Amino acid sequence: MNWVKLLRERRGYLFVSLLLSFLVLPLASQDTGAVDVNPELLQRGKTLFEQECSVCHGMEGKGDGTAAYLLFPKPRDFTSGVFKVRSTPSGEPPTDQDLFNTITTGLPGSAMSGFSSIQEQDRWALVHYVKKMANIEGEPERMIKVPAVSSAAPELVSQGKALYQKLKCWECHGKEGKGDGPSVSGLKDDWGYPAPPNNFTRGVYKGGGKDSDIYLRFTTGMDGTPMPSYEDSANEQERWALVRYVKSLAAQKVAQQPSTGKITAQKITGDIVSDPNSPVWETVAAGEIPLMLLWQRDEVIESAKIKAIHNEKEIAFLLEWEDMEPAGRFTRHQDFSDGAAIMFSLSPELPHFTMGTKGKPVNIWYWRMDRQLDLKKFQDMEDVYPQMAADDYLFASGWHPKKTESRRQFPMAPSPAHNRTYVTGWGAGNYASNPKKPSAIEDLNAEGFGTLTSQKVEGQNVDGQGIWANGFWKVIFKRSLKSNEPYDLNMNPGTKVPIAFAVWDGNKGDRDGQKAVTTWYELDWR
Repeated sequence: MNWVKLLRERRGYLFVSLLLSFLVLPLASQDTGAVDVNPELLQRGKTLFEQECSVCHGMEGKGDGTAAYLLFPKPRDFTSGVFKVRSTPSGEPPTDQDLFNTITTGLPGSAMSGFSSIQEQDRWALVHYVKKMANIEGEPERMIKVPAVSSAAPELVSQGKALYQKLKCWECHGKEGKGDGPSVSGLKDDWGYPAPPNNFTRGVYKGGGKDSDIYLRFTTGMDGTPMPSYEDSANEQERWALVRYVKSLAAQKVAQQPSTGKITAQKITGDIVSDPNSPVWETVAAGEIPLMLLWQRDEVIESAKIKAIHNEKEIAFLLEWEDMEPAGRFTRHQDFSDGAAIMFSLSPELPHFTMGTKGKPVNIWYWRMDRQLDLKKFQDMEDVYPQMAADDYLFASGWHPKKTESRRQFPMAPSPAHNRTYVTGWGAGNYASNPKKPSAIEDLNAEGFGTLTSQKVEGQNVDGQGIWANGFWKVIFKRSLKSNEPYDLNMNPGTKVPIAFAVWDGNKGDRDGQKAVTTWYELDWR
């Protein structure tokens, strides 16, 4: 079936941004000297770069990809030759292994995902193609060696705290390491973008969370940012003390990157109900999936729990995450709604996780709290401003009394009571404008940026609802395994099903591409 043709026959493409995310797996090691750098290797690296990296970094590696405007911090401009994460002195280029490690694991606290799923030899091809774009030849002359620690941990933490004050780390990172120092507002990177200092209490460390990784950051600095090298201003013992102190600020917590993995769909007997509090979920094991923001901020949704069940006829997913305050109003321009989504690949070849790619579409199930509220009563301006005057007819009180409403009193009637011919979006068939949606979950398709398309009303066959209680959301998504809709994914127990997730926090301004995400997982049938 030609998915591209089917998808493009639809009208009303809505703008949406990407679903990016991160994945972390243990590093693979390889003798870089064994890589034969030849034209074929560089061509392979170029092909992979265009497929996997150009969406953020641009076709020429200048950090100007089509996704760049949606990301903070911004993607690296490789042509500048400046790299943050290195095991080399400040101002020196990274080693081949440095680049390989970054490609493999990604960078926590940014939108740089890991590419462990790519074969090792292909990652080395990317290393050498990136070096070509950065005009780096050979290996650096000197690498920083990480020495052994010579003092006990409690002693180092105390020493590190004193050094944190002495070296004025607090001016950027704050007195308590929360990234709120007095210099924050003026900090910019070499390209003029804001460069907020790290909040150590979150346990997020670019370049890795091992003690040796953080030691290298203090020693090498982070080129292109205001973070300097302390190789000359602090000796080895003092740098170790700083490492132990900043690690203590997060109580030894190290933030986890989203990783590829498997989501188990457990077989049950009986019907599946669209109730997140159904007793059936109590016996289903939950998998925890780390999440990462595309537009970074301090307050984050760090992870979500996912459960899945099927009865050979239907499948349901239960997504649960922490959110201390629900947000469900989407009426005023300053309001945004909590939401969650599940994405499936429709292509035999796995598309890019940026909501599909040209010729490789995806199917998305999208729940929003405001749309769930609409099912009970369509949320309109009168719900935000109860005493608002819709219209004022001083000499026609018989037709337009101010204290009553009916279908014939058009100016005061709520949206569902109107003739949709005169409600432009609804009349044009825009599902987002429909005040009579059949479900709180919207069934969509996309094949990359700007192509997010809602299925027709008759094709909206995903059921579910969300329940918020005690600071947690529970949202259920349910659909038949089989569907007659040409844009839907048909699922067969035992077959490989790529799946990804996203969560929006409306109170933090999340909407469209401003969200927390995962990359591709695989559905495992039991």
